[in-house]
Amino acid sequence: MNDRTVTVLEQYDMEVSRTFKGRGTLICDTDKGMRVLKEYKGKTEKLELLSSLQQNIDDSIRTDRLVRNKENELFVRDVDGSVYILKEQVDGRECSYKSEEDIAKAFDTMARLHLSLTLDEAEAAQEEMPVYFYADEMEKHTRECRHVRNYLRKLRVKTDFERALLREYDYFLEKACEITEQAAGESRQDYEAYVRENGLYCHGDYQYHNVVYPRNDTQGGDVGVVNFEHFVHDCGARDFYLLFRKISEKSDWSIPLGEKMLEAYQHRRALAPCEWRAVGLRLAYPEKFWKIINFYQNSRKSWMPNRNFEKLDNLIRQEKYKEKLMRKFFGLV
Repeated sequence: MNDRTVTVLEQYDMEVSRTFKGRGTLICDTDKGMRVLKEYKGKTEKLELLSSLQQNIDDSIRTDRLVRNKENELFVRDVDGSVYILKEQVDGRECSYKSEEDIAKAFDTMARLHLSLTLDEAEAAQEEMPVYFYADEMEKHTRECRHVRNYLRKLRVKTDFERALLREYDYFLEKACEITEQAAGESRQDYEAYVRENGLYCHGDYQYHNVVYPRNDTQGGDVGVVNFEHFVHDCGARDFYLLFRKISEKSDWSIPLGEKMLEAYQHRRALAPCEWRAVGLRLAYPEKFWKIINFYQNSRKSWMPNRNFEKLDNLIRQEKYKEKLMRKFFGLV
């Protein structure tokens, strides 16, 4: 360990026998068990609220609970002022997007998580947090898409990727504008009231690499959910949409698999009407196209990796499958 790491770890009441690197983390073997040290970029005021939420999570779901330091705080700073958090490690293997059994368990666990990831009004009032309204993000992304299209049209000399992007631009931008308008037409007041009155929060980054299963399935054990640092004051639609889209993109928007994901979640927790509409509108929005645009906007324009051509081609190829699924489940295209 370097001096900087030692300074951070010394602020916790534990003895560290060894450390090794994880994915953007430092894993620590301590006398209190395995711990994970991670730099934290969010607002430190949110950590007490997160700790309260984690205490309410169903005991059958393993979580990487925050560890307090010697001063009873949930974060520490190094000599440069960088903020770090320490969490209990949840060991296991990541959920496989290729395994339908893993996927079904992930949605079942998500539903159980949403049933317990709540606070009553008194608890929530202690750490006021704005409700996340999905239409705001759509409006921001659509503005970015318009800005990049205008930039591309003004280019006198275009690369192969830029020409390919422009060929598809009007179709996806028109869809982005249409869905953004529909989302903006949803009642923000009713949506926020639903979230607040029910004390709802969600993980915020519920992807398959944040769902952990025992390494040896024959031994049994509880499912784990980790990396709650992006949690938001929102209903379950946000988490459901994210994992559903990620898995659907990997499976060419398979309708049979989509039915299994919906059933795995809703047999435990039915999506309320406003949540169902939110999921449908989120899925209908061309998020993947915006991601390609965003990567292009923030990268070196003179050269695009082949992977970006592949992503664009795959997006175009999958569009007919996505539309078929959207019509069947949500009545949207």
